[in-house]
Amino acid sequence: MVRLPLQCVLWGCLLTAVHPEPPTACREKQYLINSQCCSLCQPGEKLVDECTDVIDTKCRPCGNGEFLDTWNRERYCHQHKHCDHNLGLRVQTQGTSQTDTTCTCEEGLHCTSAACESCIPHSPCSPGFGVKRIGTGISDTVCEPCPVGFFSNVSSAFEKCRPWTSCDIKDLIEVQAGTDKADALCGSQNRMRALVVIPIVLGILCAILVSVYISGQEAKG
Repeated sequence: MVRLPLQCVLWGCLLTAVHPEPPTACREKQYLINSQCCSLCQPGEKLVDECTDVIDTKCRPCGNGEFLDTWNRERYCHQHKHCDHNLGLRVQTQGTSQTDTTCTCEEGLHCTSAACESCIPHSPCSPGFGVKRIGTGISDTVCEPCPVGFFSNVSSAFEKCRPWTSCDIKDLIEVQAGTDKADALCGSQNRMRALVVIPIVLGILCAILVSVYISGQEAKG
């Protein structure tokens, strides 16, 4: 084994102390540049100057209408999202220096995508279907078929299925049964009697007239 002179060992230690090894990794919220660790700018601020041996990183707050939402070394802040009224959008949450603006849709509209960059009208439920869940700014209308005893005769994005009219409660009789697209039709007792009696009377009158006509013809003969 080769023994190094004590003087060489001492010189090696001295050189290491004067010229330390450059770092290969930095702490959290720092980044490595020019063989040294610089602090990242906090959310809401952008980088102006990198750090040096004697001064730390220089950062500056984002301007009005700008934001940065992470610890960063960005030279420029991001612009807040614009909620375009011409596309049916409105501001849901106003942005700050650390958060972006969020948009949602005007009443009666919903987003076309998760990013909510434009809006379209809620879908109407066809006749025979009612609204189970009204659309929101981020979801479309949910429809369901009208069950027995209920109907919907309109195309609507807001109306639920309505119950058939109960003729008994109104002291009426049911003239026509309801369907999923039409209400039950009711009529009065007297009207129904008339509808039954009138054809019978007309039939009797017709029979009498025919009988009289035949008798007259036989008398002439």
